[in-house]
Amino acid sequence: MFQGEYKNTMDAKGRVNIPASFRDTLRNRYGSEEVIITRDYDGCLHAYPPKEWERDVLATVRNLPVNDQWRRSYERFVVSPAVSCQPDRQGRILLPPTLREYAGLDKTVLFAGGAGHFEIWDVTRRDTQLEQDLAMLRNGPPQF
Repeated sequence: MFQGEYKNTMDAKGRVNIPASFRDTLRNRYGSEEVIITRDYDGCLHAYPPKEWERDVLATVRNLPVNDQWRRSYERFVVSPAVSCQPDRQGRILLPPTLREYAGLDKTVLFAGGAGHFEIWDVTRRDTQLEQDLAMLRNGPPQF
């Protein structure tokens, strides 16, 4: 599990440090600091350890027929833009321009923990999303 929220500065080339505690989790739990980064529906990026990428993303795709329209859209939006990133000696990863542009990333980048992945946000977008999340949560859980 990736816990916490951290702000780091991205350089002009698109390099940003993965928080040390996230790198520790990657190393200790997954045996490598490699992450697969892709788009998310909410306008941020998701970073998955390869094991979680396989379980959460690729398994979703493989469980649907090849000609299923939802699968094809999911593959185009989530799988196609994905990149594998291995941090350099200073713990930095290079975020490709297309992913930075999609997520609106500029200088300050917010890393937010999650159960099997972490998110990479523009700070303003994250604040807006949290306001929407809070409004939804105040309405209570869905009724089944």
